[in-house]
Amino acid sequence: MAWLLLLGALVCFVLAISLNMGTGMVLFLLLAALVLLIAGTSALLQARLSASVRPETQMIDPAEMRRLREQAEARRQAPPES
Repeated sequence: MAWLLLLGALVCFVLAISLNMGTGMVLFLLLAALVLLIAGTSALLQARLSASVRPETQMIDPAEMRRLREQAEARRQAPPES
């Protein structure tokens, strides 16, 4: 979907440059290109951010974090094995 928005922005930009039109139509096409470019970029960023977020089920709860800290502290205080 984001690529279609970016393609639409490119088409609007090319039409604004290549066709002989009035100033109002050129400004409208450039504005449409800007809006589509911003929408496409934000859609790409949203897709990338949602792909990198871990689900809540994989996150460690406070009790598990405390247990892991206690294990690490016990390993540090234990005499080294030779």
